[in-house]
Amino acid sequence: MSFPLRLAALPLLLISTAAYAAEPATPEGAAELTTLLQTYLGAKEGVVSVEPGDEVYDVTLDFAPLTAGLPAGTTTVSPLEFTLADNGDGTWAMTQDQALSLKLSIPGEIEMDIAIASYKGEGVFDEALQTFSSSNAEFSGLTMTQKVTDPNMGQQNVSYAIADGSYESTGAAGENGGVDSTGSFTLNGLSESFDLPPMGEGAPPSTISLTVDSYVGDSAVTGLRPDALYKLLAFFVANPSEEAIKAAQGELKTILTDGLPLFEHVTSNATGSNLKVQTPMGEVAASEVSATIEAGGLVEEGLFREAIGVKGLALPTGLVPDWAVDLVPKDVALDFAASRFDLAAPAKIFLAAMDLTKPEPVDEATGQQILAALLPEGVVDITIAPSAVTAPIYTLSLEGTATAGPAAMPTGKATLTATGITAVEQALAKAPPEVGGQANPMIAMVKGLSKPGADGALVWELEMTADGKMLVNGTDLSAMGMQ
Repeated sequence: MSFPLRLAALPLLLISTAAYAAEPATPEGAAELTTLLQTYLGAKEGVVSVEPGDEVYDVTLDFAPLTAGLPAGTTTVSPLEFTLADNGDGTWAMTQDQALSLKLSIPGEIEMDIAIASYKGEGVFDEALQTFSSSNAEFSGLTMTQKVTDPNMGQQNVSYAIADGSYESTGAAGENGGVDSTGSFTLNGLSESFDLPPMGEGAPPSTISLTVDSYVGDSAVTGLRPDALYKLLAFFVANPSEEAIKAAQGELKTILTDGLPLFEHVTSNATGSNLKVQTPMGEVAASEVSATIEAGGLVEEGLFREAIGVKGLALPTGLVPDWAVDLVPKDVALDFAASRFDLAAPAKIFLAAMDLTKPEPVDEATGQQILAALLPEGVVDITIAPSAVTAPIYTLSLEGTATAGPAAMPTGKATLTATGITAVEQALAKAPPEVGGQANPMIAMVKGLSKPGADGALVWELEMTADGKMLVNGTDLSAMGMQ
């Protein structure tokens, strides 16, 4: 959700380590800034405009001359307007205060309109870092409408709005090169609605809408390579078409290879409060939804982790029969990660062999090399951190680790813990016979395989062995004809 806020501050990210001697704004300084910005945005007339004021430079970036050359449809972007002031110490002060808009039209495919009624931002750009050492922004009145025409699904409409929001970030030199940055954001009054295609022949289309009171989060990036991103921007501005990109792919490969790993590590946490979703079946609500993403860049020690959480889940009234109401989870927390893979070596192999002029960028033999480099030990580790599903009458929790690969038998251990099984059996006793008749034997079987835990809980120690066995508390399920 914070990405659009960073986009609005993008012009400052184009400033490189070039030095400007004079603190006051001068025509000579304006000319140097123009030349520098044109390094990344090209020298097409009307794109870059820098005017010296008394102490600041008034900068306008108008993307109309660039978007006019796009091969399909039309794109209209409001010019970006901001001021730069030379602090005289290798840093620049930037301020921005304007409305923003973007319109995209590809007839028969997509119509999109994005607008921000008010955007105000300021920051300090550090030439040595090639990014902001500090920045903040606030906005209000963000709206987005989108109409997509699909040959199979028909026309789909999406609308999105945010009442207001704010963002703060810091940046500092990374210990291993690049830039380490942190950020936090707050968004208020989120809403979205979108159409669903007819669910059956003759059925009318339906609409789903949702609202979120607030959405807050933070992020951290280590080892970001701003210079590589600037060079990529300059490359795609200079080569806007597919044919041009193919013709200049050698330059693209060099930029990407020299810029590896692009970043070393990133984490992002976000929490939404008071989610309400209006569906044709009624309202689905949650008091809180959350998500955490953690990932490595194109580095040797690969990592990907995702954790999601839902609290206070409430389903539409009448959707669940009375006897099953207490069986529906109220809180869900899932946390899993993958590691023991390499992204650096495969990226280098891919870039060295890549040929965009061919139907497949790399041949089959290279693809096999990439797979071997991706899993140097032939396996990947999967970790399930303590995760749980909680309902009014029971809880299920799980944690464990596993190792698996294309040519390896999966192995691992996990612990599954349950409370409230007796209450579940009592609820099922009120269920229709056809439901209870299927569920009760299964519950009896899993209870028989359990061992006692703390406070009356039932515990199952699960193990996958290298010889293909599945053990539950030491019992081999294959010996019981269950595998």
